[in-house]
Amino acid sequence: MNLKQFSAEEHQKLLDAEKKYGNAFINAYNTTTLVSNLMMWPITDCDLFIRFYSQMKKYHSLSVISTVRMHRIQAKMDLRYFLESTANAAFSLAHTNTQNYFDYQNQSMGDAQKASRKAYQWLETTYKGHSDFIKDLKSMINEQTAHAHVVNSRHNFDFVPGKRAEIITSYFDFEDDEVVKLDLWLAAKAGIHAADLILQVQKDSGGFLPSSDVANLPNLIADNDAVLAELPNGIR
Repeated sequence: MNLKQFSAEEHQKLLDAEKKYGNAFINAYNTTTLVSNLMMWPITDCDLFIRFYSQMKKYHSLSVISTVRMHRIQAKMDLRYFLESTANAAFSLAHTNTQNYFDYQNQSMGDAQKASRKAYQWLETTYKGHSDFIKDLKSMINEQTAHAHVVNSRHNFDFVPGKRAEIITSYFDFEDDEVVKLDLWLAAKAGIHAADLILQVQKDSGGFLPSSDVANLPNLIADNDAVLAELPNGIR
């Protein structure tokens, strides 16, 4: 085990990702860039939103990077955190009262799970299409990858029987290009939904000036659909 070597290999996997995964990586890369550049400048007091938005940006990028670095579980955990941050960012952009998260006067923190439930309930009634997407994707992640499960060992464990039997417990996941492309497509899809949601809330509630980059959102949607069409029917 050599952490420096692992780190160097991870970096090389990122450098090679566009050549290896083609349009799936390009779409995910361009989407995470857009997610990071939605806001040009705040025009109201939206400190809470910017705090959650900073988490959106970070964890979406981490999910994309972890996917091509062959760390699928980490990528899904990052994507789930991104979705939770998105829900709270949208809610706090429309509701600037901080007491859902912390009480300045009493110097007390709110319950994070209760705050998130309130954000999800608001999304359900106000932006149902985005709410359904977040709910369905979170449910899928929770069922498949968010919790320790022996089934997930298939990504980096193998046993080779025979006279020279071998037990493999790899730091990197076993490579499956089509699965990686699917995961990149899904990460991009999540980023597109999140960007569209935040821009809709901004249009309805104000809070910040969008950057000129948001004009690229329709192109990213079309590219994301094209990536899905490229994937084999059996992997979708």
